[in-house]
Amino acid sequence: MTYLLPFVSFFLLATFMCLALPGRSVAESTSADAARCKQLIDYYDRYSAGRSAHSDGRRNMTRIAASIDCERGDYARGIAEMEALLLARKFTIPPAGN
Repeated sequence: MTYLLPFVSFFLLATFMCLALPGRSVAESTSADAARCKQLIDYYDRYSAGRSAHSDGRRNMTRIAASIDCERGDYARGIAEMEALLLARKFTIPPAGN
């Protein structure tokens, strides 16, 4: 029985490492996606609002839906909605992190 102890210990360590390491990468990508969502919404808010009566700015329903999706953690959907909105408004989509 004692000859199995090193193998069991190695198996438990390997299992722990496999379960623990992907969690960090998921958390990092989630924070990166959250930052990207905020970046696109802030970019739209800054450059879409005008002084004319035809400017909807923050009241745009697609922008509001994307903001809600990002708040709920559905970052991929929020990012996709904001990118589609920016392209429809003829904006250049900013690169990530700027």
